[in-house]
Amino acid sequence: MNFNFHFGKKKASITTIIVLSFIVASLSSCLKIEEKTIWDIVYEYLQTYQPDSPLIPDLQKDPGIVERDVERTVGKAIQDYERLTGDDGSVRMPEPIRSEKPVDTSVCYTDECRALGGEIRICSPWVDNCH
Repeated sequence: MNFNFHFGKKKASITTIIVLSFIVASLSSCLKIEEKTIWDIVYEYLQTYQPDSPLIPDLQKDPGIVERDVERTVGKAIQDYERLTGDDGSVRMPEPIRSEKPVDTSVCYTDECRALGGEIRICSPWVDNCH
């Protein structure tokens, strides 16, 4: 019985890099798209769906890919900020979500406890699990 343990990060094989470069060059010539656009798509796919891929460090060695990734990330952050604050420059932050539940009589037996009221919750509208 033979076990193969790999410690540390795996490196991408040279054949994988050559095949991927050939595919990108072929797609670029067939679809008439710039190679840097296809490399950006490959990089975004790997970051999103395969974050442990050994190809990511090799792609990050290209300063163009990293620069375009930073531009996309910062541009998305600016758009999100403008969406929250409004287009005219005035601050228009969304109101918090407030919710109140009635008193739970199965837990609260005394009049003093019932006088406190039910559960009150407040949360930000950009939180996904806020209802």
